[in-house]
Amino acid sequence: MTQSSEWRKEGVLTTFGSVVGLAFGPSVIAILAISPFIPPIEAEFGWSRVQVSLAATIVSYMVVFVSPLQGFLVDRFGPRKVILTSIPLFSLGLASLYWLPDSLPVYYTIWVLIPLFSIGLWPLGYLQAVSQWFEKKLGLALGCANAGIGVGSTLVPLIIAGLIAAYDWRTAFLGLAMIVLFVTWPVTFFTIREAKPGEVDHHNVALGTPFSDAIREPVFFMLCAAFFLLGLTATSLVTQQVPLLIEAGWSQTEASFVQALFGFALLFARVFIGFIIDHFFAPRVMQIVSVGGAIACILYALVPDAGIISAVLLGFLLGAEFDVLAFLIKRYFGNIAYGRLYGVIFGVFYLGSGLGIVGLAAIRQTFGNYDSGLFIAAGILLGCVVLTAFFPGYRYRAAT
Repeated sequence: MTQSSEWRKEGVLTTFGSVVGLAFGPSVIAILAISPFIPPIEAEFGWSRVQVSLAATIVSYMVVFVSPLQGFLVDRFGPRKVILTSIPLFSLGLASLYWLPDSLPVYYTIWVLIPLFSIGLWPLGYLQAVSQWFEKKLGLALGCANAGIGVGSTLVPLIIAGLIAAYDWRTAFLGLAMIVLFVTWPVTFFTIREAKPGEVDHHNVALGTPFSDAIREPVFFMLCAAFFLLGLTATSLVTQQVPLLIEAGWSQTEASFVQALFGFALLFARVFIGFIIDHFFAPRVMQIVSVGGAIACILYALVPDAGIISAVLLGFLLGAEFDVLAFLIKRYFGNIAYGRLYGVIFGVFYLGSGLGIVGLAAIRQTFGNYDSGLFIAAGILLGCVVLTAFFPGYRYRAAT
């Protein structure tokens, strides 16, 4: 395959559709952009910060359950069908929050259902579709697709802040539901394509380690451990970023701007890191951004006025995570069980994420600030740096 032949129309369209789908998908709306909703919901119902933030933890735990199932569905039926079926259901789940009563059980039940309704919309579905079209430029293609989460992390907080300021948080959820239904579904319908047998000429398209063998290999457990530690820290920091800044003296508008800046950094990092890992050993790249994440934690604790720098560093951390994961699964295990392996490790990431979200909020409630939790997060990220140093070389390299 020549370098130019990888950038064919179907692959480019699929990448573009993935950008839009991920920008307004559950990874952004239900996790990364949930932070602006916490203060108004807390104020209206009188619920505690931990009670409101538990929604993100519920989503994270549900992802642990749905990710392996998503991997099975994508491997079995193909990503296009699973994606197009999930979009209307995700929109319905978001819209239901417009009518949320003063009831924590109802609030939590909705957040249990949303990850189920959006089962096809977590990154795996889109990345599986994109990875079928690319080999030598796999990292860059995955980075471009994953940039959708950066686009969403930049735009969605601004949309939420605007709707909350003009109307209320309920209307903000309803507005997001309309965007998902009337923007995401048509775009993905006309752009997401799956490669048919013989349509791409990758030499190793049918190669790979069977799932039953892959899950016994040391590198699989190392990936699980590394992404558990990353989940324990990164997502919890993002979900608490706006409340953390407000408590440090930033206004709601200023904090929302920092959240949007985080999204822009994440957007840039998706593409940049994707390009870099095509040329440099991906675990080493992950080490560098993990050190940056640890520095961000320390800055948030000691120098909260440097919130912009911290947000950019966190953006690079989250921007690298799933580029590297999607890339390493193909390089270590090939294509045969790509969906199931990604689903399991993605679920492990969100197992850590759920613990981290509730843990950071609980530490804040216990000590009256986030400092202790931030120092713990910095230590965990440095532990991830050490673990990543032991990753082996690739087994399945790009076809030549």
